[in-house]
Amino acid sequence: MSPQRPVIAVIGSLNVDLVTRTSRVPSAGETLTAESFDIGFGGKGANQAVACARLCCKQPQSEDARPEKLLDVDVRMVGAVGGQHDQFAKPFLESLSRDGVDVSRVQQLPDQRTGVAVILVEERTGENRILLNPGANHGFPATDLVDQDIDVAIFQLEIPLPVVSA
Repeated sequence: MSPQRPVIAVIGSLNVDLVTRTSRVPSAGETLTAESFDIGFGGKGANQAVACARLCCKQPQSEDARPEKLLDVDVRMVGAVGGQHDQFAKPFLESLSRDGVDVSRVQQLPDQRTGVAVILVEERTGENRILLNPGANHGFPATDLVDQDIDVAIFQLEIPLPVVSA
């Protein structure tokens, strides 16, 4: 009988980052034309899960291929995204899976939206301003989210403290 693979679980936030780069932050009531705009999948929890998975895997040469395991470690994301009508939930989960993260413990909350961070970045200084709408990150229950097979659990405080404490 082979030993069970170690499991790293990240219990935390999943946010879609809406990043606008601009020469400067507009004043109240002012409209500026941005230099660029990108959408990315982030949140402190999801970023930690992807980092762990990438450290354990060799990235594929094509987008269709799955990561090749370098270390025999499973990385599991535990958190919440919006329900089936949320436009970000499915592509977010697919993105995490492509990076080798197990998303089976990410809850899809039917009456919630995936968390969103609106980020303004000043090109010249790199300074940023972030407006966070936690969405589903603040909608999942404060229950025991750490399975018995977990070897390492990683938390951050971008989810409610009662959830972290549970």
